[in-house]
Amino acid sequence: LRRILLDAGIGSLPILDWFHLAMRLQHLTQVAGTLSSDTPERATAKVVIVEDVERLRWRLWNGKARDAGISLDRIRVVMHHFRGEADGRRSVASSRKLWTALRAVNDYLLGQSDWLVNYAERHRAGQRVGTALTEGTANFLVNRRMAKSQQIRWTRRGADRVLQVRCAVYNGTLGTGFGQRFHAANDQHPAVAIAA
Repeated sequence: LRRILLDAGIGSLPILDWFHLAMRLQHLTQVAGTLSSDTPERATAKVVIVEDVERLRWRLWNGKARDAGISLDRIRVVMHHFRGEADGRRSVASSRKLWTALRAVNDYLLGQSDWLVNYAERHRAGQRVGTALTEGTANFLVNRRMAKSQQIRWTRRGADRVLQVRCAVYNGTLGTGFGQRFHAANDQHPAVAIAA
């Protein structure tokens, strides 16, 4: 995909999509809100956790990815108050869900930290903060071909070529020399011979 973008003249580095990051933070917010506050210590710890989850969201939105670890550490420090929280009859304890969500956010940030940007600054400048439009288009194009109603499967190379053609059709660039890329280097029937 990166090569296709470079061939299309898009040389800017990719950014981490805010939507994907926000969904992980939303899950963290929801789980933090369900923590037990049955003792004064737990109630105080819950307030700290909820505040630091919101602070984490603000830090990431404003491009302060290095400070995100501070919020995660503050949450970890007060989590001991929920140790021994019993699971529900039909569900896992909220504290265990929070630990899982914290690990997921931490691992995601560690793996994707190179692509984090200042989303607030980009948003104010009218620039994109996500790749939802691009991903949606790619999903549409691929799913249309891979749908069960068409009863066909593609190799990775074939799907890549179909995606290039479909993108060119949707962009209106199919007739502007785009097809030249698909002639094999060892083609025994060059374009001139075919035209004759």
